[in-house]
Amino acid sequence: MTFDWKPNEVKMTQHITSKMQGIATAMNPKQMKVSVMDMNSHYDVRPYQSTHTTGGAIMGDSPSNSVVNKYLQSWDVPNVFVQGASAFPQNMAYNPTGLVGALAYWSAHAIRTQYLANPGPLVQA
Repeated sequence: MTFDWKPNEVKMTQHITSKMQGIATAMNPKQMKVSVMDMNSHYDVRPYQSTHTTGGAIMGDSPSNSVVNKYLQSWDVPNVFVQGASAFPQNMAYNPTGLVGALAYWSAHAIRTQYLANPGPLVQA
């Protein structure tokens, strides 16, 4: 899977950076550092090692708007279960570890109690 910033994402980042800079300047700090993403910026995973990046295999109630069902089971390939924060449509602005763990337990329970006895889709589309 590849990912890179799209022009609109860079523009949004530049816009909010400008707004935050104005607020910070009004607070009259002794020191301030501002970094602005330029239009030629490329995504680099290294600064995001602890930022709880999410998404990529969205969970939902229909294969028309999601990749996995509520048990984190692929709509297209029923023997594939996708664990982790990739099931979230966006970052919830809070550490997702607890919810990721809870969903893993939820999914594992469904695999053990339902899927293994009767392999196939756990949710009908």
